[in-house]
Amino acid sequence: MCGRYVLDGNLDQIATRFEAKTDHIGDSWAWEPRFNICPTQVVPAITQDEDKVRQIVPMRWGLHPHWSKDAPGESKYGPLFNARSETAAKKPSFRTPWKRRRALIPVTHWYEWTGEQGGKVPWCIRVEDEPMTAFAGLWDRWRVDEGIELLSCAILTTDANGPLERLHHRMPVRLPEEYWDDWLDTDEQDGADPNMLLETQLDGEDLIFWEVGRSVGNSRSRGPELIEPAV
Repeated sequence: MCGRYVLDGNLDQIATRFEAKTDHIGDSWAWEPRFNICPTQVVPAITQDEDKVRQIVPMRWGLHPHWSKDAPGESKYGPLFNARSETAAKKPSFRTPWKRRRALIPVTHWYEWTGEQGGKVPWCIRVEDEPMTAFAGLWDRWRVDEGIELLSCAILTTDANGPLERLHHRMPVRLPEEYWDDWLDTDEQDGADPNMLLETQLDGEDLIFWEVGRSVGNSRSRGPELIEPAV
């Protein structure tokens, strides 16, 4: 599961890391480092344009299926911020994105909790030798009104392995960088099989984690002190 994460980088730094264009965004949207990203917030996602060039696209974290008759926030199921990689291809909410709309979600750290309700301990996780990584994601578009669409995304998860098993039984899917373009390419003729790509996913051996303060559990907490080790 991944319900909170960090993206400690501005738009230029994200664009450089992922060799992604931003000129289509213009001045309509700005991004600054955030240390407590929660579902329903708008985040940078990486997709491919029609020329198979990577681009940064602002999206709501919490996938809202294109076929939904409910407006965002009205669904009884809440925002679909995670998708199980083992079943996403068959689930109605994720079937179309799995085939046609895949993304990378830039991340520098993420959080997980251990313990029982009422006494849970938060942990901050990151790749030990990599300042910015990416989660495999899915996205969709929902028509708001004539000419207006909501773009939204979900993070794929898988069984936890390596040291991360100590924290939770699930973890986000990360693909090796050499397969990023293959994941984004949904061309039915030339694109790779997403199931085969998931077999390349990285394990948890390159991850480190440490206990942080409980204030990260408050969605209004925002500062860089959230990723500092607990005293």
